[in-house]
Amino acid sequence: MAARFLAATAAACVVHLLHTMALTPAVEATTGVTRSTIINRRGADPTSVTSSMEITAFGELEGASPADGCTFDGGIISFSHPMSLKSTDKFFSTGHLQLSAIEMMIDEINTSPRCGVTVGGEKYGIHLTTFGDDSSKDKVAAIVQNGMMPLAESTEYVGSYWIGPYSSGLTGSMSPLANSTDDPTAAKTVLVAGGAASTSVFAGNPTIFGTFPPSKLYLAQAIEALARAGAKSAASVFESASFTKGVCAAMPELADMYNLTLQAEIEVISSPTTAELDPVARNLSMVENDPDIVVACVYDQGCAEWVASLRNSGWSPRAQVFTVCIGMDKFTDAVGTDAMYMMGVSPWDPSLDMQDEVVGWSAMEFSELFFDTTQRTSTYHAASAAASVGALVQAIERANSFDAEAVSNVLASQEFSTLYGLLSFDANGQSQAPSLHLQYDKDLEVQTVYPIEFRSAELVYPMPTWDARDCNMLSNCITLTGGEAGVCQEDGTCKCDSEDAISSGVGSSAKCVYIPNEDLTYVPTSLLVVGYILFGIQAFLSLACTVWTVHFCKRRVVKASQPLFLCLVAFGTFLMSLSIIPVGIQGEYLYYVDPLTGMQTDEPNTDIRSVNAACMALPWLFSMGFAVTFSALFAKIWRIKLVFQAARTFVRRQVGVKDVASIMVAVIVLQAIVLIAWNIADPLVWQREVLSSDDNGYPTKSIGTCSSNKGLAFLIPLTVIDALMLFYALYLCFITRKISDEYQEGTWITASVLSIIQILVLSIPILVIVENDNSASYFVRVAVIFLVSSTVTMLIFFPKIYRIHFCRDQAGRSRRTGFVANPGQLSSVETRDSMQRVSIESDRAKRFSAQSDNSVSAIAKRVAFQVDSQMTKNSDTKNESEIKTKATSQNSEV
Repeated sequence: MAARFLAATAAACVVHLLHTMALTPAVEATTGVTRSTIINRRGADPTSVTSSMEITAFGELEGASPADGCTFDGGIISFSHPMSLKSTDKFFSTGHLQLSAIEMMIDEINTSPRCGVTVGGEKYGIHLTTFGDDSSKDKVAAIVQNGMMPLAESTEYVGSYWIGPYSSGLTGSMSPLANSTDDPTAAKTVLVAGGAASTSVFAGNPTIFGTFPPSKLYLAQAIEALARAGAKSAASVFESASFTKGVCAAMPELADMYNLTLQAEIEVISSPTTAELDPVARNLSMVENDPDIVVACVYDQGCAEWVASLRNSGWSPRAQVFTVCIGMDKFTDAVGTDAMYMMGVSPWDPSLDMQDEVVGWSAMEFSELFFDTTQRTSTYHAASAAASVGALVQAIERANSFDAEAVSNVLASQEFSTLYGLLSFDANGQSQAPSLHLQYDKDLEVQTVYPIEFRSAELVYPMPTWDARDCNMLSNCITLTGGEAGVCQEDGTCKCDSEDAISSGVGSSAKCVYIPNEDLTYVPTSLLVVGYILFGIQAFLSLACTVWTVHFCKRRVVKASQPLFLCLVAFGTFLMSLSIIPVGIQGEYLYYVDPLTGMQTDEPNTDIRSVNAACMALPWLFSMGFAVTFSALFAKIWRIKLVFQAARTFVRRQVGVKDVASIMVAVIVLQAIVLIAWNIADPLVWQREVLSSDDNGYPTKSIGTCSSNKGLAFLIPLTVIDALMLFYALYLCFITRKISDEYQEGTWITASVLSIIQILVLSIPILVIVENDNSASYFVRVAVIFLVSSTVTMLIFFPKIYRIHFCRDQAGRSRRTGFVANPGQLSSVETRDSMQRVSIESDRAKRFSAQSDNSVSAIAKRVAFQVDSQMTKNSDTKNESEIKTKATSQNSEV
C-alpha cells in the first residue's frame, strides 16, 4: 500500500507540475525556483490537485467541493510552503506526514459546511502551493525569494501566508525572509511553522510562530517521569542538527534539576548509521557507564540506526527516549518488535480530549481520518501541521483582516482550540503546551504515560532487556513445547508452569522442556560381578602358585625352574589381573551438571578424580604386571642360553641370578619411564561422549571412556617394547629347544607367548567394533586381561605341578644322568651317582698325573666335558650313553 501510494504521489506531482507552471507565472523556470523543483497547487476549484491521493480518486473528492454550494465571493487566500517531497529527501517521511495533514485541513476548510475563511462577512477560499525543498536550507531560501515572495505579491490573492517546512534548520532559513528581518521597510509575512522547535528560529521575528514547544522543554516531562520511577543516571546522543542539538542541550539542566548523573553527551554526524553509532553504544554499555536513561536526539532515520546499534552491542538501557520517532510507521516498520517499550516525547496524543474550532475534529477523529486518507498512523508531527493551519485560520478570522500585523497580534495574544490542543504562544512565538511522555506497549500501541492526568497506561521502567523481549515475542516459552508452557522472566528465561519441566535457553530460544533421563551406559552390576569373579580366580591362582613354589622349592623340578623367577611370574600375573578393577570404575561428566538446566557447569566434578586415577591405573597395572611376568621368563631363558652356549664350547661358566637380574630391571624401568612420562605429559582422563540427543539438545545417551590427546605417543612405545620382548623370548625358546624340558620350560613359554599373541590379535578388532557398547567393551577387556594372566599362570605352573604330584620317581632319583657347572647357582640337581662319578674321575686323574702332562690334560678335559654335559641338563638316556661312550674313549686314550 505504501509503495502504491508513493508511486501515485510522484505521478500526481509530475502531472501537476506542468499544470501549475502554466497557472503561476510568478514561479516560472526563469526565476530559478522551478528548475528541478516540484510545485503542487491545491485549491477550491475543480482543476486543483492533491498529492496525497491517487489520481483516480481525485475527481470524486474535488467534484464535491464546488458542487456543495460553496461560493468564494471574497476571493482566494494563498497558503504556501516548502516541503520535502522526494523519497530521497532526508525529511521526506516526516514532511509527508505534515503535508498530508495540511492538505486534509485545506480540503475540509474549502468544502461545505464551512466553505472557506470568513472575513468581513465574505467567504474566501484557500489555495495551497507546495514547493519541493529537497531538505536543503539553500533550496528553501531560494524558494522563498524566487517563489513564495512573488506569489505573495501577486494580485491574484487577497492575502498570502506561509506555512513552515519540517525541521528547525529549514524553517530557520526562511523565517528572517518572511519577517523581513534584514529589511525593516519591507512587508512582513506571517509564518506559522508546524515543524520547528529551536528558539533561534522564532526569537526576534514577531511574525513567526511555531506549534512545537521549545526544544529545551521537549524532554522535561520524560526526565521528570523517569526520575520519579527511580532513574539515577543519564546520557545523551544527539545528531548534528539545530533541532536535535537544541533538544539535547537541555539535558545538563534537567539532570541537575532531577538529581541525575549525566554520564555522557555525545554528538554524532548528521544522518548517522550503525558505523558511527555502534562504538557509541558499546562504550555506553560498559559497566562503568551503563546509564539508566539514554536520550537519542536524532531524526527518524537515526532512530532505527540507534536501535540496531543497541542490538549489535547486546545492551538495552533501562529507558530509551527518542525525540522524534515514537508513533511513526516508518520507525516500527524498520525495527519491528524492537520498538516495544521505547519511549519518546510528544506535544500531542490522539487519546487526549481536544477539538479543533475550525474543522470540528477531535484528536481521535483526526487520527482516524488521517489513517483512512493516507494509510499511515498520525503522529504529533501531522497534528502540529494541521494545528498550524487551524490556528492561522482562526487568527485571520478573529483579526477580520488579512493584514500581517493584525494577524500576528492575534496569534501572539490569544489561545486557539485545535485538534493539537489549546494553543498559545510565548514571547518568542513558540507553543506553551507541555510535552507528553509516550511509550510503546507490548502491542506496539503508543500510550501516554506522563503526566499522570493524561496517562493512558502505566510507565514500564525499567524496560525489558532484549532477551526478555525476544522471549515474549520470538520464543516458544508461552507456547506448548513438549507439553509444557511458561512465562518469560526479566532476564529472558522461561519460568515453567510444571515442576517436571525446566527452562532452557534465553531470549528467542527460551522454552520449557523436559530433561530426558540420560542413559549413561554404565556397565551393569551383574557384569561387574563377573569381572570381579575373574579377578578373584586369577588372584587365587597367583597366590596358590606362589605358596606351592615356596613349599616345593627343594624339589628337583621346582629348583630346576628357579623358584625366584616362578614367584615373580606369579606376582606379575596377579598385577595384570588387578587391572580388571579399574576397568570397572565409572563416572558421570567431568563437570557437574546443573539439575535445573541439564547442562554442564564450570565446576569440576570431584567424584571424577577417582575415575581419572583409575584411568591411569589400568596401563600402570597391566604394563608393569606384563613386564614383571615376561622379564622373569625372559631372564630365565637368557640364563639357560648362556649356560648352553658355554657347554657347547666346553667352557666352564657360572651363571647366577645377579647375572640376569639386570635384564629384568632394564625392562621394568623402561616401561616405568614411559608410563611416568605419560602420567606427567598427558594422562588418561575420564571423558563422556554424547551419543544421541533429543530435539532440544539434551543428551539421551552417552558413553564414558578414558582418553588422552597424546595417548598413542606413549601407548605405541609400550606396545613395541612388549612385542620385542615377546618375539625375542620366542627366539630364545627356539635355540634352546633341544635342552631337556625337565630343567627349563621353553616349550611352555613358547605356548604362552603364542597364546597371548593370538588373544591380543583377536581382541583388537573386537574392541573397535564394541567401542560404543560399554558393556561389551568392558567384558572384552576383562576377558583379555584374565586370559593373558591365567594362560601364563597355567602354562608355566601346571606342568610342574603335574610332574611332581602325578609323575614323580618313587626313589626320588632321576633316570637321567647329567652334570652341572655350579650346583648352588644353576637350579639343576645332581644325583648322588653323578657326584660319585665326578669324585672317582678326579681321583683317577691324580693317580695318573705323574705319567705325563698330556694324560693330566686329557683327564681334565674329560672331567670338564662331563661337568659341562651335566650343565646342559641332558635328561635323555640316549644322550647320557653317548657321554659315557665319549668318556670311555678319552680314558682309553689317556
